[in-house]
Amino acid sequence: MADSEFMYYVTAGIFAFLVAILFGSRGARKRHAPGEEMPETHSSGSTGKEGKKIKKFKSDGTPVYD
Repeated sequence: MADSEFMYYVTAGIFAFLVAILFGSRGARKRHAPGEEMPETHSSGSTGKEGKKIKKFKSDGTPVYD
């Protein structure tokens, strides 16, 4: 009986440890890598379009303003 309880607690502990690693790595990825699909929305003053935000980029790399 004690052996089966011991194995149950060991298995539950390993499972909890792996779940903690899973959620920890998921949170770390979300914090450090916002994603490639998010376009940059900074103002560009060098092209004479002050006050306009960059909405997305064309395939050749030129910005499309909002």
